[in-house]
Amino acid sequence: MRLASLSAPAQRNENHRLVRVVFTNNDLVNSRIMGVEQSIYFASGSSPVHAESPTEEIMYFRRGTGKVLLGNSYVDVRPGSAVAIPTGIEHHVVNSGRDVLEHILISAEIGDRKAEASYSAQPGDCLPEDQSRLLSRLECRRFTVAEDGQSTLSDFAGHESVYSLSSGFAIAHVQLAGTEYEWQYALDASDCMWIPPGVPHYFRNIGDTPLNIVQFQCRS
Repeated sequence: MRLASLSAPAQRNENHRLVRVVFTNNDLVNSRIMGVEQSIYFASGSSPVHAESPTEEIMYFRRGTGKVLLGNSYVDVRPGSAVAIPTGIEHHVVNSGRDVLEHILISAEIGDRKAEASYSAQPGDCLPEDQSRLLSRLECRRFTVAEDGQSTLSDFAGHESVYSLSSGFAIAHVQLAGTEYEWQYALDASDCMWIPPGVPHYFRNIGDTPLNIVQFQCRS
């Protein structure tokens, strides 16, 4: 398990954009995830046009409005939008609104794994089914925990998970393998958490509003 802050100082400041490196592959254990980053774009801010190889990415937008170039066309994004970036596709992000645009980005190495061409939509999916089928390892979902409620205990065997809160306050309960003990972590929207495959965990809402959680998953 790893915990990081989204309020740490930015590592890069370019083109009216701040970039924070949340996790690198070296921060994680036996991971296919190459990195997790937060980008904040001020008005007219943008990222350079580029392509990733041999990795793939998902961007999840937390606030603001903008557009993302995918190959030869743009798609509009707003809070709650997610965009799949398959390997080798040229892309960049533009803040087309007047307010701050923010996204969380996860990247994963593909290796010899084929794209999930037969993927079927799952509850809470942030990506359209046709975008999910272009990716080999990554998925993105969003779920809500009601006030005084808790999520289902899950271990997600075969999947690493990265969590980010969009709103609310939570206690993450993470069980120690083979024991009755657990770690408890207080989380809010400034935190990001990585949990390896096969580790049972759940989230408890301790706030005064519904708890909205974004989950990135990476297939092992």
